[in-house]
Amino acid sequence: MKNLLSLRKFIVLLVLSSLSMTVMNCSKSDADTPTAQIVGTWKITNIFVKEGNAAEEDQMPLLLFFLPCIKDITFTFKSNGELAGSVPKECQSTADDFIGANGTAKYEVKDNKLTITDTDGTATTEDISFSGSQMTWTSSETSGGVVTTTKVVFTKQ
Repeated sequence: MKNLLSLRKFIVLLVLSSLSMTVMNCSKSDADTPTAQIVGTWKITNIFVKEGNAAEEDQMPLLLFFLPCIKDITFTFKSNGELAGSVPKECQSTADDFIGANGTAKYEVKDNKLTITDTDGTATTEDISFSGSQMTWTSSETSGGVVTTTKVVFTKQ
């Protein structure tokens, strides 16, 4: 009986120590990293702008009014660091003024920052965050002492 009790204690301790080692060795999988999360095709769903102390406003409905095809523009982030944009033919001339021509660029995600480098070498850096199937780019600029913050929300397709 004493041996059976000792064996039970040993088994319980073995299970608990195995469980604790498993928990301690858990880490984020590569699929949880921002670089892995960004891979795929995305569409813009919201563009929030906040100027100074004014309330944040979604500019997407207004933009859709003037440029309805913006809802069909896609951005594809490839695992090799290449970014490709696709603008529907019916709105290329107008959309090119807003987002540039169809084409490819390079991107890098590091320390919650997304850096996009165009083919001409021009680099743009945005703060980036993910929540479920959404990605948000945030940037701020100051003009005349007024800070304007823009958040562009994308939904993964």
